[in-house]
Amino acid sequence: MAGFDLSKWYLDCVTDSGQTIIAYTGVVRWGPMRLDYSSLLRSADGNSSNSAHSLHAHEPSMPDERTLRWRSSELHASGEWSADSSGIRDVIFASGAGSVEWHCLMPRARVVACDLAGFGYAERLVMTIAPWNLPLKMLRWGRFTSASDWVVWIDWVGDFTRRLVYKNGSEVQAAIDGDERIEFEDGSRLIMDRSLTLRNGPLGATALCGIPGLRETAPGRLLRIEECKWRSRACLEQIGRPPVEGWAIHERVEWPE
Repeated sequence: MAGFDLSKWYLDCVTDSGQTIIAYTGVVRWGPMRLDYSSLLRSADGNSSNSAHSLHAHEPSMPDERTLRWRSSELHASGEWSADSSGIRDVIFASGAGSVEWHCLMPRARVVACDLAGFGYAERLVMTIAPWNLPLKMLRWGRFTSASDWVVWIDWVGDFTRRLVYKNGSEVQAAIDGDERIEFEDGSRLIMDRSLTLRNGPLGATALCGIPGLRETAPGRLLRIEECKWRSRACLEQIGRPPVEGWAIHERVEWPE
C-alpha cells in the first residue's frame, strides 16, 4: 500500500458578536503524489458562511511558543494568535498501519485575523494513516472559549474508541450527549445552541470540492465521509459559579460503512 502522511494546521477565531474565521493549511503525501492546500471558511455577518480554497500550503510561523502568525496571499488572509493557555499533545491513535498525533498548541488564544478580533484556537494534526482507513464510525470534536474558561474535546467512536476532554488545562471525565451538551463529572455542563451551521455534507462536496482531480483519484470512502460543523453560542454552567457564556466551534464526522 502507498505510504500516507498528512500534516494539517487548524486555526480559528470568533468575535464577541459571533463572526467567525477558520483557516486550514497543510500538506498531504500519498505514495508518489503530493498535495499542498489551504482554505478559509468565514462567517462575516455571523449568520451565514462562505469558503475559499488555494492549492498552496502556508505553514504558520511561531517566533516563540506563545505566538503564531499565518498568512496566505492567495486567500488574502492573515492573522496572529497569542496563547493565554498551555498546549496539549497526545498520540490519539497508533497501530501497525500508522498513527494520529494531535498537538493543540493554543486551546485559547487572543486573535487578530482578517480584520476580526476575538478568542481563538490553534492545533496541528500529523497522520501517517489515511483517514479512510481509520477504524472509526463517528468523531465529535470541538472547542469552547470564554474570557474565563475553555474546553476542548475529542470523541472517537467505532472499532477504536477514545474520549479526551480538557477543561482549563486539566484532563477531566465527561459524558458527551449528542451535539449540544457535555456533562462533566463535577456536575458542571456545557450547552451549545448550534445557531450557525458552517458546513454540512460529504467531504467530496464540501471541504475537498476545491481540489481538482480529487474525485478521480481519491478513495470513494473519503469522499463520502459526512461532516457537519457548527458555530454555537454556548453556556458553561458550573456549581457555585454564575453561568459563563462564550462561543464553541464543534463538528460531527461520520464514516460510511
